Amino acid sequence: MKETGNKEACCDPHKIINDFYEKILGYVIKKVNNAELAKDITQDVMGRLIDAYDKQVPVSNIKAWLFQVTRNILADRYRKKEILDFADISNDVPDEEERLISEEDFIIPMINLLPEEYRQPLYLSDIENLKQAEIAKRLHLSLSATKMRCQRGRKKLHELFSECCDIEYTESGAFAGCTIKSSCDTLLKVEENMKKKIE
Repeated sequence: MKETGNKEACCDPHKIINDFYEKILGYVIKKVNNAELAKDITQDVMGRLIDAYDKQVPVSNIKAWLFQVTRNILADRYRKKEILDFADISNDVPDEEERLISEEDFIIPMINLLPEEYRQPLYLSDIENLKQAEIAKRLHLSLSATKMRCQRGRKKLHELFSECCDIEYTESGAFAGCTIKSSCDTLLKVEENMKKKIE
């Protein structure tokens, strides 16, 4: 298995298991309210991880991939009546762990929808975490122009996010996730491709 994009390839599934086992287990326990069943489901998730690693399935976001596999397994077991006491995941308000997933999954495709003059500096700044002076040098821009383009790029990205998604917030006002609007073909395709990768 490898992570695509700008991240390094994942070459150690055992490290991934060590990093995510407890997080997945905690999530599942909240959904099924049964510790033994939750352990069984979590083992199933990790088994899918090993299978994906053996098949060299490309993954753009390992955290998002693991949680989506978990949701799919929960839904499948519920349909088969293997789970009787089940907290519905369809209307979840994601916790802090899952909020990160939603932002990470769609932020890069949405940056790619921006005009080129904003896309490049914003990607280099917010995704590759380069200093603005370095971005200015790389793009042959003045530092002030670079700062302006990053600021405007973030504003346009926020506007685009609002246009493409029905955004959900927590009671404290933090981003909780979004439901993609039917009019936003680009993100619908991203979501569809993510689902195909884990089936």
